[in-house]
Amino acid sequence: MTYVMKKTSKQYVPDLVSLQMLGELNYRRLGKLMRGQEDLDAWQFSIHSVGDQESRLRLALGKESRFTSEITLEFGPEIKKELLFKTTLSMTVRLYHDVKLAEITDGHRQYSGVYPYPNDAMLHRDEKFRLNQQLADLLELCLKHGHRLTETLPFQFS
Repeated sequence: MTYVMKKTSKQYVPDLVSLQMLGELNYRRLGKLMRGQEDLDAWQFSIHSVGDQESRLRLALGKESRFTSEITLEFGPEIKKELLFKTTLSMTVRLYHDVKLAEITDGHRQYSGVYPYPNDAMLHRDEKFRLNQQLADLLELCLKHGHRLTETLPFQFS
């Protein structure tokens, strides 16, 4: 008796509405982090999270044009630890000011909405969505638990 295997994998179709909504929300989150100090070209935040973990988030302005800006995001522990794996994260975020949208790029190209699976680069089918969701998670963490390091608080003697 011989068996024939049928290929039953469905083709992945990206959810463009969710991806665009995520990009719009990330644009707003970045705006909140920079609010009041838009004239700077770098912003640094200290993030205190569970387990007395201190992390740093750094945003640095890169290329700018009339309708777009590129920001480099770096995130990692405040105290460097010798571990067997990389503990820092770095990504390039492109801001589209005309449509108020933010998305992750690798600095010179955009990610595709769909990748074949499996693939040699080991990318997920929905790699673009996952990377932008990771950006959303980092920005939310900073908004909820972060402190701006360059901000000087107004001080007044009583």
